[in-house]
Amino acid sequence: MLHFVPNGIKLRGHIGSELQRKAAGILSIEKDDNPEYSVVKALKVRDGSPLDVPMMLFGWDKTEDMHVYRGEKSKEDKEKRKTDELLLVIKSAFRTKLRLSYQELCEVLMREMEIKDRTAKKYIAYMKEQRILTQDTSGNYQKGELCRT
Repeated sequence: MLHFVPNGIKLRGHIGSELQRKAAGILSIEKDDNPEYSVVKALKVRDGSPLDVPMMLFGWDKTEDMHVYRGEKSKEDKEKRKTDELLLVIKSAFRTKLRLSYQELCEVLMREMEIKDRTAKKYIAYMKEQRILTQDTSGNYQKGELCRT
C-alpha cells in the first residue's frame, strides 16, 4: 500500500515514484460518497488516459461474506472526476505564470499526469470546451472561467 501526496495525484516517496514510472497500471481504492461502497479508480494506464476508464464500485456482501462488484459510477461522476483532476493540475500550472504556450501546457500535463503527448492534446481540447482554459489572441492559454471559481 502506498499513500498520495496530500491533495495531489502523485504517490509519495521514492518507491511511489518508481512504481509510477514502471507500472503498466495503477489503481486507487477510495471510499465512495455512499458509505456502503468503495470505488476503484485508474490512476495510470499505459498508452491511455486513466480519466477515461470507468470507476467501479465494490461493496461488502453479508451473504457471500466478501466484497462483490456493485457496478460502475455514472458518466456524470466520471466527467466530474475528469474535470476536478484537470482543474487541480491547471491551478498548479498557473500558480506562477499567467499564460502558457500550447507546448508548455502539453509539457506540464505530460509531466504532472504522466501521460503521452496525444492524451495531453486531447485534455487541452477538453479543457477549452469545458471553459477550464481560454486562449488569447496570440495563441497562449490562461485559466478559464471554470478555473477561477
